[in-house]
Amino acid sequence: MNYSNLFRKEVFVKPSTFKLSHKDKILLLGSCFTANISSFLNNFGFGISYPFGTIYNPITIGNNLQRILRKNHFNETDVVENNDRFYSWNHSSNYSADNKKEFVRSINDEMTSLNSTLKESSTIIITLGTSFVYEHINYGLVGNCHKLPSRDFIKRMLSLEEMLHCWTDVLSSLENKNIIFTVSPVRHWSDGAIDNTRSKSQLHLLISKLEAEFDNIAYFPSYELMMDELRDYRFYEKDMLHPSYQAVEFIWDKFVNCYFNTSTKAVLAEVTAIRKSLSHKPFNPKSKNHQRFLKKCLQQIKNIQKKTPHYYWDKESSTIKDQLDD
Repeated sequence: MNYSNLFRKEVFVKPSTFKLSHKDKILLLGSCFTANISSFLNNFGFGISYPFGTIYNPITIGNNLQRILRKNHFNETDVVENNDRFYSWNHSSNYSADNKKEFVRSINDEMTSLNSTLKESSTIIITLGTSFVYEHINYGLVGNCHKLPSRDFIKRMLSLEEMLHCWTDVLSSLENKNIIFTVSPVRHWSDGAIDNTRSKSQLHLLISKLEAEFDNIAYFPSYELMMDELRDYRFYEKDMLHPSYQAVEFIWDKFVNCYFNTSTKAVLAEVTAIRKSLSHKPFNPKSKNHQRFLKKCLQQIKNIQKKTPHYYWDKESSTIKDQLDD
């Protein structure tokens, strides 16, 4: 009997033809699963940028990427007020301010910076969450409703044709970048079980069509790993919808084996050792042994900086220096 397949079916993730290293800068866009991956990449010393916050639908994500490419700035019509705070229709609620003009200036300053970031990035990771969109009666399609009354919005499912039109236009300007698409394994239960499945299917069809048209696109099966290999509810958070940390860590390991070579994995191991040392809690912080330990950690950080050129270890270095006697 083959015991390896006794309790689950393993999803085979084919190693990528291109590899990521710490020399690469990575731009990430999309749903909350992108946030999970960006957190791991950041923790392991990669240079990343995750602008706009959590955005679920492919049109807003595509339009935001197009704005970066064309340096199209936002204006006050892209901003909405709710409870004395200003929000952007194209950003998550993490972006907000008390003053409208200052808010518009702030998101446009980031947009200017993102144009340079995109030029410097070798890879873009995009997670699509849902084919459903909300259209404001005055503004149009939005990336976030910001808790405004539901009567102000019309909900509908995007057609494959309009998603293809958006992304074909965007990707034609990014053929010198490696693009990794994935579909979020988080089910949008508020849409209903049936419509959620239909919504996710549309996203898979979109990516399949784009893969056939563009050579620089790859698909990472985070959705399939969650739905098929981790199909037990013990791999979910209490809401039974979001993957648990254990599940995200499992999918991250699959990502590592897909996109990292041996030398990059070696750097991951070094970073892990440093993180473990930084979490050490001494019995006596002033002891000579611990002071030597801190100096050793500081030297390890100086060494790893050369291998992680786009990650800044200032915070970690400051934490150690604050504990040193001299």
